[in-house]
Amino acid sequence: MNSNHKLPSPIASLAACLVACATPCWAAGPWLSTTGGADMGMAGAGRAAMSLDASALAANPAAIGGLSRSTVTAAVMPLQLDFKFEGSGATPATATNHQGVSTVPALYAVYRDDRVTYGIGAYSYLGLSFDLGNQWEGRRVIEKAGLTTFNIAPTIAWQATDRLSLGASIAAQVAEPEARFALSNDAMFYGPPVGLPDSQVALSGQSWATGGQLGLTYQATDGLRLGLVWTAPVKHSVPLDITAKGLHPVLATLMPPDGAARLDFTLPQQVLAGAAHQLDSATMVSLGLAWQDWSTFGESKLKLPGSSAPMIAGGLDDTWGASIGARRAFGADWAGSVGLGYESNPATKSGVPAYFPVAEQWTLAAGVERRISDALRLRAELSVILQGDADVVQLTHPLPLPGIPPLTGTYEDTRVYMIGLAADFML
Repeated sequence: MNSNHKLPSPIASLAACLVACATPCWAAGPWLSTTGGADMGMAGAGRAAMSLDASALAANPAAIGGLSRSTVTAAVMPLQLDFKFEGSGATPATATNHQGVSTVPALYAVYRDDRVTYGIGAYSYLGLSFDLGNQWEGRRVIEKAGLTTFNIAPTIAWQATDRLSLGASIAAQVAEPEARFALSNDAMFYGPPVGLPDSQVALSGQSWATGGQLGLTYQATDGLRLGLVWTAPVKHSVPLDITAKGLHPVLATLMPPDGAARLDFTLPQQVLAGAAHQLDSATMVSLGLAWQDWSTFGESKLKLPGSSAPMIAGGLDDTWGASIGARRAFGADWAGSVGLGYESNPATKSGVPAYFPVAEQWTLAAGVERRISDALRLRAELSVILQGDADVVQLTHPLPLPGIPPLTGTYEDTRVYMIGLAADFML
């Protein structure tokens, strides 16, 4: 290999385009990490081992070494989140998600050069977002909550031997938390003027931090490839801007200035293992296993001048997941895929706060692919996430303000519907 080799100008230009174009498009459902690759139609099964398109760099940086050609993959993923909240105890509130269809974009580019492969990707890392509206009985606890993230990740893979590839990526990650809730202007707390309606408070902020991955793939036999990847934890400390409307004059004096409140959290590290077995020239089956360190995220804190409060009072448990999928070619131009995945529940027996409605998840997925030409391949995939009931037990609130009631209940019948539309351009 020529030690003076430089990245070709199209890849360098794409890197600049990713930074410029991706920023306004962040969106995600309940802790989604789908990247828009061909593995989406297989419920992510075996994605640590597969090299089906350029999005492989988001799953395992070593996997891009298995691509036969330089490739650009562009994807867009509309999604809809549906659920119902049923209150219990002293707050028999009910609510549904008012947020409409969100769209998650992704763009990846991979350039092959002998035994070294370069790549760069811009994609949503994970996120949670919903809007319960401002008319439900629990609005003083939460109306809207979300955490969106986005990665811009250069990647390199090295084919160490004919069977072993090693890879690494470093990601510039931006995180944007947001929350909105109502506050009581009751004179019992603050004195006159009396009779004021509830005010509304919104918190938002942005933080950049560094993440990364280390991975390998190993061609155990001609038909079996194994993959293993570690995703590093990402620590964020987000200064929060506070916007308030209609505050009682006394209440306004209790609001901290912009930047004085901070949200500290660590996005979980992950270990992902996968296997992809080519049964014959047309059929591949894949398996995946995953572990995520959600207990660290459960230590998130809201920090105010002179105080600190946990965001998830009962903490979280680490999770594990498993998935199985299959992909089959039908002739020279068509292929189809199916998959089934499971993720364990990160919630403890103490329940979760109203702004973090998570539980165990089952994923059903299917996809279809059409090769238009030697240089263009189109895909359409469907993923449906079925989540178990999330028990809400919120007896305190991170903000030490009067008038915020306790809230208990259950998020029920949670469904996420996601469509993936993607194109692979082989260069």
